[in-house]
Amino acid sequence: MRLHWLTTSAKTTIKHWLDGVLVLCGIVTLACLVSIVGWALSPAAGEWLRRITRWVLAVFVVEELVRVSIQDNLVAFLRARWLELSLAVLATGELFGHGPFLAWIGGLLPDVQARTITLFYLAGTQLTVIALIGLRALRGNRLLASRKLTPGQLFMGSFVALILVGMLLLKTPQATVQPLAWVDALFLSTSAVCVTGLSTVDITEVLSVQGRFILLALIQVGGLGVVTFTYFFAHFMAGGMGMRTQLQLKDFFSEERLGQIGTVLGVVVSSTLAIEALGAIAIHHALQGTGVADGELAFFSIFHSVSAFCNAGFSTLPAGLADARVHLHAPFLVTIMLLITLGGIGFPVMKNLGEVAVNRLSRTIHRRHVVRVRVTTHTKLVLLVSGVLLAGGTLLFWLLEPKPVGAGEAWLTALFNSVTARTAGFNTVSVSSLLPASLVAMMFLMYVGGSPSSTAGGVKTTTVGVAILGLRRLVQGRADMEFGGRRIEQTVVTRALIILLLSLMWCTLVVGTLAALYPKFSPMDLAFETVSALSTAGLSCGVVPELGTPGKLLLLLTMFVGRVGLLTCVMAFAREERTQPYRLPESNLIVG
Repeated sequence: MRLHWLTTSAKTTIKHWLDGVLVLCGIVTLACLVSIVGWALSPAAGEWLRRITRWVLAVFVVEELVRVSIQDNLVAFLRARWLELSLAVLATGELFGHGPFLAWIGGLLPDVQARTITLFYLAGTQLTVIALIGLRALRGNRLLASRKLTPGQLFMGSFVALILVGMLLLKTPQATVQPLAWVDALFLSTSAVCVTGLSTVDITEVLSVQGRFILLALIQVGGLGVVTFTYFFAHFMAGGMGMRTQLQLKDFFSEERLGQIGTVLGVVVSSTLAIEALGAIAIHHALQGTGVADGELAFFSIFHSVSAFCNAGFSTLPAGLADARVHLHAPFLVTIMLLITLGGIGFPVMKNLGEVAVNRLSRTIHRRHVVRVRVTTHTKLVLLVSGVLLAGGTLLFWLLEPKPVGAGEAWLTALFNSVTARTAGFNTVSVSSLLPASLVAMMFLMYVGGSPSSTAGGVKTTTVGVAILGLRRLVQGRADMEFGGRRIEQTVVTRALIILLLSLMWCTLVVGTLAALYPKFSPMDLAFETVSALSTAGLSCGVVPELGTPGKLLLLLTMFVGRVGLLTCVMAFAREERTQPYRLPESNLIVG
């Protein structure tokens, strides 16, 4: 029903009242979510909170219907608010499909307790409402919209906010079964959001079911953050993206067409959820009957699928993947490796390869002229460098490490070490037991990391690839740097060299500081922990839990700048480029 007869003043008053209702709904929903997740509640209190959540959902749906009814231009409103309205439709489904949906989920996951299913469902419902209210608030907040924030600042700010929220949630009584210090909660939250995997405590002994759920949520959001947070904050805070912001975001997404940024976001979220779902199913099928995570195999599968794809490296097994039941379980390890590879290869590469595959299939089926979609230069370079590192790392680990097991198991272990060193952080053998030469090889693989716009860290494969191409250009005496039939711009070369320089300087500073603070540890171990933190790999020699508060805070900061990117941190506070009306005369410097 459209309320055309209302005056403009009346519609404005109604919108203000609706905004107030939204704020109230957000406060109530957030309080319910924190209470259910963080504190042990009686059955009666839990039932009351579920009723309150359903009432909030009902109020929210009515509020959205009222907004639609008072719009003068319905089509424009639907286009501008498509995301909020889509979530409102989802909220309606949750409101009316509560009982049947829970029964359906219970039938699919018979090994999961009903209370756990209800907890996940209720948390999902509340998060839906909070997301809707948050998006609406960001759109309407003039104070935030008026601030001239760069995508880098928004990106860093979003991560800081998420880390602090995660720390507070991990400090709630229901999240832990053992006391967790504030610095350890902050470290664990940072490690999860930055998808590193380093921890100062044993999460299998300290975190409860709710705590592991919080950790899982932080890993998921952190893994997607590199491409989603920047877009959401820039778009909804600024009420749209200007050309300068679009160009900056274009660099984040590595898209050649500015108009595809919104499409990329949809591809990122949908492909991530689909791959993680398939990975969880594969893990669940592979480990059935093995005795791993008896009674909670479904949650185990989901947790490890998300942790692997997001390159986090967290595990709910006390010994990690070095557990005797899985450390040589080929189907399980192959699934983990595939998830790590897909998460670390980068969304632009997956999108490009998907478009090429669909294009070739279309040309084959229709047998008519279709514009050919080609593999981009970026994809070629990523695949080349990744392939060389994967093969070279596997061969090195196989040659360097002793082989107490069979030939097949030795190759599997070497391959897994090569894959996981690319910022994933899982380990099927103790890192402290590796030979020094293997540690050096693993440090190099961690340092390189994954690819741009991926869930992996490191200086990135393209950075190292461009540096090698620059060296080849110098040796061959060419004027331009070329690859794949294309010329590489000099600005790309300059950026790659700056990233390499900044990362080496940061590693040197951190290792030197840690060596001064903790002289009892060997420089090799401290260097390994530093590179692992900066590359968000998460592999450890066991030094991190023994560090004091200053060391933990330093590695915490290293994880943050490694995830956000050293160049992004610098550029976030750099002055806007200014064109001067003059240029100084050139001067030659003796270099090298």
